[in-house]
Amino acid sequence: MVNVIDERIIHILTGPIGTNTYVLKNDPMIVIDPGYGVKEFVRGECIVLLTHMHFDHICGLEEIKPLKVYISRADLNGLRDPRMNKSDLFRRSFSYNGECEILSEKIELGEWHFRVIETPGHTMGSVVYATEKFFFTGDTIFMESIGRTDFPESDENKIFESLRKLARIFKEIDQKAFVLPGHMELGFVGDLFEKNYFLKEASI
Repeated sequence: MVNVIDERIIHILTGPIGTNTYVLKNDPMIVIDPGYGVKEFVRGECIVLLTHMHFDHICGLEEIKPLKVYISRADLNGLRDPRMNKSDLFRRSFSYNGECEILSEKIELGEWHFRVIETPGHTMGSVVYATEKFFFTGDTIFMESIGRTDFPESDENKIFESLRKLARIFKEIDQKAFVLPGHMELGFVGDLFEKNYFLKEASI
């Protein structure tokens, strides 16, 4: 499935378990959370931004040609470790050993200017990539739920701290800014406060 978000972003539903991959118009192209099947849409060299280390968000790295892969310091080891990135649960032993760049608070790639919001909880290195109009939230928050916190690398208390941080940010911005999560439906910031029980609780 392919969905055009605007003239600069396409959304691709990728394998193995319905990951939302985003391809951004740029030179070179930007790919956020590449899952299986991304090669059909990404030709040539690209830059990859990872919201976290889990296999379904990184497995497409073996299909494409990343010039550089951005990931948080806390999740870096998960790129190298099949146990940490959960590829062993898919009967794979996946690791990525290419060049990586540790995330800083801001990233500028061509016309794209990202604020990197640290949102530990689903993994300790989970992040949200934010621009004025778009929030790529990975598995920190979905439109109606949040990422799992029952993994060894997860922390339930941390994810609720992260939700409180996001709630403060979301209250202050355009409610028509896009929320582009790692799974399931896409939507707007305003929808989150109506649909997402966890965010509503965090914003009290």
